[in-house]
Amino acid sequence: MKKICLVFASMLLASLSLSAQAVLHEIVKTEDMPNGVNFLPGPPEVGSAAFYADMFRYYDTKKLRDTERGEQAIKDAQLSVEFYLERFGKAMHREMTVDTYPALSSYIYSVYKCARNSIIEAKDHYARVRPYQQFGEPTPIPEDEGPTDYTSYPSGHTVRAWVLALALTAVDPEHQDEILKTGLDMAESRIIAGFHYQSDIDAACLAASAAFARMVAEPLFMELLSAAQAEFRSAAK
Repeated sequence: MKKICLVFASMLLASLSLSAQAVLHEIVKTEDMPNGVNFLPGPPEVGSAAFYADMFRYYDTKKLRDTERGEQAIKDAQLSVEFYLERFGKAMHREMTVDTYPALSSYIYSVYKCARNSIIEAKDHYARVRPYQQFGEPTPIPEDEGPTDYTSYPSGHTVRAWVLALALTAVDPEHQDEILKTGLDMAESRIIAGFHYQSDIDAACLAASAAFARMVAEPLFMELLSAAQAEFRSAAK
């Protein structure tokens, strides 16, 4: 009897943990997503005017590291659904968790995973050296550093942040400006932290916008959006 109770308890705990997970839906297959290699302009060459603009922007934002803005830049390195709910929740004037907003959580998870697929090949193709590697300087997030991680262009964090800014604007248009500003602030955090150049950010926003446009063409995307919208409206009552 005791064994049966223990088995039942473990099954219950497992089901509870599953309820706190967002469901991943494949909105568009990776091979059918826009490929950044085919439409992005490519990173500036070292020594070009555009590269120096990137360099000056890097050193300018680096001054913010020892400020409250710098602390936020460190936090913005997170990639979990829980983090995005909390970060964008402030802009949407809601306290959101995976448990309280399961449909929205699945929408967020599916959208940013799908968008990220549009730059996988581009990162490997361009193999751009990151700012901290280029200038031989430490970052405020040493655990994320890698001596041979030459994947600066485009910024993966920015693709996620900007595609979610677009996706969540569709859920909560009332707070569109705050949501979009949050997405751009998260993108800027990657420059402040020393992991990306401004041109990496610009390219990532283009890639994220292209990915979002492609997802909108899919019935599954519209189903996920409708469910998220309905949940969001219902939770406000």
